[in-house]
Amino acid sequence: MIIGYLDNSHKNISIESQRDIINQYARDNACPIDIFLTEPDIKNIKKNINSKEHTIIVANIACLGNKLAIITENIESMVFDGFTLVTIKENLKFEHSGETEQLIKGIKLSIDIRNSMVSVITRKALDDKRAQGFKLGRDFGFKNKRYCWNGKEEEIKNKLLSGMSRLRTAKEVGISIVSLYNYLKLNPELKNMTSGDQNA
Repeated sequence: MIIGYLDNSHKNISIESQRDIINQYARDNACPIDIFLTEPDIKNIKKNINSKEHTIIVANIACLGNKLAIITENIESMVFDGFTLVTIKENLKFEHSGETEQLIKGIKLSIDIRNSMVSVITRKALDDKRAQGFKLGRDFGFKNKRYCWNGKEEEIKNKLLSGMSRLRTAKEVGISIVSLYNYLKLNPELKNMTSGDQNA
């Protein structure tokens, strides 16, 4: 069976383009496509196929995932389940063989190397910033609430001092009750002058 694999994640070329590329490849190589499937279908069909003489054709290797680790995992899964995998754009053919195993090991090694490099580069960049006197990170206890009450402080204060409940104040001002409580933490004198229960 020859299967055309279609990526429907919308992060790749359109399904129609993938289908056209795969059909053109099938015509050029005299290997007509028996069926087009997406990832969930492939997983289901693997359970029902006993023969190992099946080929999966994809328009490009990015159809197999949006990260190198996911692509590698999918190649490994398909190949070691007995499928032959062909990627048209890259002109690669993966079969259950020692060569494919070595290629997968190489890809995994490159992922590890890249992750190590990112870690080293990030650490070096942070160390350089610290050496230049930059303060990195947030102060202990800081919560980035984006100060959604900015420009509404006077309105909040007037409503609370008029006796309006905190819940109703939050609703009328258009902020969450959590944001109101965060505002009151920064204004303890106002917090002590108001009640959370009155005039709900």
